[in-house]
Amino acid sequence: PRLRRILTEAAWQHRFPGTGSKIVAARRTGQPALVVALAEKASLRLHKKFRNLQLRGKTPQVMITAVSRELSGFLWAAMNLVA
Repeated sequence: PRLRRILTEAAWQHRFPGTGSKIVAARRTGQPALVVALAEKASLRLHKKFRNLQLRGKTPQVMITAVSRELSGFLWAAMNLVA
């Protein structure tokens, strides 16, 4: 239940497109380039998924569940890249 809640809360952040802030850029220094590229790809894709579901008239619960499922896939991919 805790992981599900964390993924759900993180999915809400993808309502808005990610902008390259200085804080995020500083946090990404020292990270592998593949992981940073995957994170940027994930951010854009998750926002796009949220917007597409919103335009199709889905309820917020359905939108967030779909985005959190896709987010878990990106987390799995990032862990496999690092390992």
